[in-house]
Amino acid sequence: MDTPDVPSQGRKSHPKSTPSRTAHQRTSSYSRQGAVAVICAPHWAHSSQEQRILARQGLVLFRATSKFGLEPWADINRLANDWNYPIAIFIDVGANEGDTADTALHQFPEARVICFEPHPVIFSALMRRMGDEPRFQGVNSALGSEVGEVEMFEYDNSKINSLTDEAQYAVRFGEKVRCITGVQCTTLDAYCAQSKIKRIDVLKIDTEGFDFKVLRGSSVMLQKHAIKFVYVEFNDLQPREGTFGGALMRIDALLRRHGYRFVASYNDYIVTDGEMFSVSNALFACRLLQ
Repeated sequence: MDTPDVPSQGRKSHPKSTPSRTAHQRTSSYSRQGAVAVICAPHWAHSSQEQRILARQGLVLFRATSKFGLEPWADINRLANDWNYPIAIFIDVGANEGDTADTALHQFPEARVICFEPHPVIFSALMRRMGDEPRFQGVNSALGSEVGEVEMFEYDNSKINSLTDEAQYAVRFGEKVRCITGVQCTTLDAYCAQSKIKRIDVLKIDTEGFDFKVLRGSSVMLQKHAIKFVYVEFNDLQPREGTFGGALMRIDALLRRHGYRFVASYNDYIVTDGEMFSVSNALFACRLLQ
């Protein structure tokens, strides 16, 4: 999941995943957009002169570990260290061309990164980019709440491809389906049983409205508290009429039943023209791991 510029006319012109850029790259991007915050890596040293220069540009400096809700991967590492949780398996659902996978390999140097991408063309691009990484594994399948062939709705921007044609982003910005492709789908529970995976340390889900279905298909792993951290995209707290998915409260209710608690949210951007629209992600953690 690079931090996107606010899309013109509602189109996503950049990857949505916040953590992919370095702190320095985010600083430059935020400066161009007139933002009010800079997130920096913990090891940076900053003189008072540097801070004054940033202040003159309307920027405020934070350290990534100063509070939760600034940098998700830093928050996961911080909690994992506090709870003595090694990050060994990172699963990326809706991997697209591998931005989040690339970040995960660097942020979690001991982790095996397993990426699910159902679209055959996008999956080929993912494998060309990441296939030589020894800790990377690509799976050409969607995840959901059922096993079998399902319809994938394709758009001009592959980053909003989805198993529903009523995702909040596509509806809000009037994106038109370009074509429909049959793709394979499985559940996370079925995949873990088949692959003999007993524990997942980080589960990242970005499936354009299908995130709740992915979690429904993970019920066995969730019930066993076999997933440590869940990082999932959302657009609003409550469901929006005429759309499918993207509601954080439904996700929270499902996860809470299994002992997961909300940690923080991370906003990618907010569109203020017309009806306000947000693209954000939420981090949940389970302290009851067996």
